Amino acid sequence: MDDKALRELLDDAASKCGVVGAQLAIFDRGTLREFATGLRNAELGLPVTADTVFQIGSTTKVFNASLVMSLVDSGKLALDIPVHEYLRDFRLASWEAQRTVTLRHLLSMSAGIDNGFYHDYGRGDDALGRYVAALAGLPHLFRPGTAFGYSNASSNIAGHVASTVMGRSWEELLAERIIDPLSLNCTALFAEDLLAHPVALGYTRDDMTAPPRRVRGWALPRSCAPAGGTLCCSAGDLVRFARMFLNRGAGPQERRVLSASAVEAMHVPQVGLPTRLMAQQWCCGPYRKVWDGAAVYGHSGTSTGGSSMLLWCPERQIAIATIVNVAAQGYPLAEQIFDVVFPQVFAIRKPKVPEPEALEPREIEDPARLVGSFEAFGAVVKVTWEGGRLFVTEDSDLNRIYGFEPVTRSELIPLGGDRFFPRNPALSGNRLWDVAFWDASRSGRATHYLGGIFAFRRTA
Repeated sequence: MDDKALRELLDDAASKCGVVGAQLAIFDRGTLREFATGLRNAELGLPVTADTVFQIGSTTKVFNASLVMSLVDSGKLALDIPVHEYLRDFRLASWEAQRTVTLRHLLSMSAGIDNGFYHDYGRGDDALGRYVAALAGLPHLFRPGTAFGYSNASSNIAGHVASTVMGRSWEELLAERIIDPLSLNCTALFAEDLLAHPVALGYTRDDMTAPPRRVRGWALPRSCAPAGGTLCCSAGDLVRFARMFLNRGAGPQERRVLSASAVEAMHVPQVGLPTRLMAQQWCCGPYRKVWDGAAVYGHSGTSTGGSSMLLWCPERQIAIATIVNVAAQGYPLAEQIFDVVFPQVFAIRKPKVPEPEALEPREIEDPARLVGSFEAFGAVVKVTWEGGRLFVTEDSDLNRIYGFEPVTRSELIPLGGDRFFPRNPALSGNRLWDVAFWDASRSGRATHYLGGIFAFRRTA
């Protein structure tokens, strides 16, 4: 596809998704191409350009993991030493977890720590430490290393470990060890840093026909920075960051950022997921999935005013990133673009997201074992069996934070085993995720529910 076709693809996807502004960046055959569409500021009519910075949300977690791995390289940290040896005042509700959780567990989302809260502890350098201290009362989801459960809290703990061991703020370390060596010039960490860049403001829509509205508030607090609270950058800088993984840890002019062994370690699967659409496995930082026989790594993220997706494939030496400033449409836009770019540019057949109406429902074995209530911090999921069909209703504070519908209900279409596809895409905030159940007690009754990537424990 030439530049004209790719630009038209981005324009078309943005129009169909009701996105105000968006970027696309592609690295292939040694060349980086960047595209932009729409407005970064609808009120002033300011266009998105290639150097416009957007909120990237949880894609920050791979930056955070890279920072931790750089300290592993230098001998300051080790993946398998319990975190409490670095944080002497580390406290969790589970004594076993408190004594055994490691950085490997934290980075691979297998620590069993709840996704956590988004409390604001101010702009001071102590914000991250105060957040981690408040996790002591958070109920634990499962024994470390026994399952998967995506956790912003885990990422914040890992970032706090790096900051504590080095006696520096997380932001200083990230700039010094990752952002500056990779020459990520369209990247910002603090609100005042944004003054040096064109900035995409966040928008939302009540429906596709309604005009866009500015989101309230700018970003998540500094206390959640390692998990994705504050980092902003362009799609081009996301791909420049990913090129480090393609180049075995080297940045521009072959400047060493990570060792080749650290990059390899970040690509080793650590835990499998009972859901399959977001990822099949999680590594120390990125997720992993296999498309058309090729291992594809990456991360995605949603914040209050933006949504990003970054994927790379070392064996094909390719990378791609999308960013939008309408958070609820980040995943749908990425899917539309990837459905075209992966087969036509990268020669990789990408699986299509299931269409609910095209799915042939399978039989649910003993639905009573799935029915009940499941909880995580700030969220309750109720699973019911009604008229021969399985339904889920979720009430989530996280959806309120991101501007999605706080209470959503959907039929769950059986995909086989204990895996289901929601008929209503709003259940996952339009992220197009499947859901699954698992039984940690081996009693035959589901003990946990995984809503895409977020884990819930049974409470009734």
